[in-house]
Amino acid sequence: MLDQYEKINSTYDKIGELQLPFDKPVLVAIEWNGVLFEFLVRLKKESSHLLVFGSGGGASQEMPAGPPYFQRHSWMNEFEDSIIYYNDPTLYLGKVSLAWGQGTSNRFYLKDIAVLIEKFMKKAQVNSSNVLFYGSSGGGFMSMFLAGYVKGAKALVNNPQTCLTKWLKTPVRQVFNLSYPNLTEEEVIVSYGERINVVKFFSHINYVPKIYYLQNGAFEYDMDNHLLPFLTDLQHMPDGCEINNIKVDLYYNPKLKHAAVSKQETIDYVNMAKNI
Repeated sequence: MLDQYEKINSTYDKIGELQLPFDKPVLVAIEWNGVLFEFLVRLKKESSHLLVFGSGGGASQEMPAGPPYFQRHSWMNEFEDSIIYYNDPTLYLGKVSLAWGQGTSNRFYLKDIAVLIEKFMKKAQVNSSNVLFYGSSGGGFMSMFLAGYVKGAKALVNNPQTCLTKWLKTPVRQVFNLSYPNLTEEEVIVSYGERINVVKFFSHINYVPKIYYLQNGAFEYDMDNHLLPFLTDLQHMPDGCEINNIKVDLYYNPKLKHAAVSKQETIDYVNMAKNI
């Protein structure tokens, strides 16, 4: 499905020269110090808002092959705002469908993605207060990090992970083996805790962004391992930390379990959350 979009190749050093069209979706590939960062970008000239979508677990009917993965890209025309989908380059390090932007031991890809998003913001002339990062599951995890890096931005997250070591052991271990080879989980926690735990990251940057946290209360695993520890740990942020409002919205649907709410509900939440 990505064949329908024009592709633009660039390098980090030449981003300033990048000419992006308005009202036309394009694939943008940016090479930066040996790493390929890929985005699907649709800028709207008349919009002051920018939506940034991250992918959860990789392959779907929408995108059966990849990476790159741009989950929910077929929804693009449902939104009147500028919109960017980003791929996680960590996926190219091995056969995994979700890697939480971990990158390598000496390079945190989520931080790099945030830098590139800010470059796109300047081109679209969008202020950070009008930027909303959205994602479910692993995409929600990444959205909270990106909103932390892009000061003033907001995050809308649906059933996100908030600490990777409290998620399913096998996929997390696979990613740790790719990003932090030869380290035990305990060593990863000690050396890279601010990359794998959302609250530790917020403490590290001394900042908590605005977050709209949408959670299925019927899925106990998420409640017990992610939402409740997240809220508890936030009570122990360091003095002087800038903490913005976090709104938790619980719904109850035993059939959905960890899955996100429906397409239309997601669209409605995005359109609401961008203005909070």
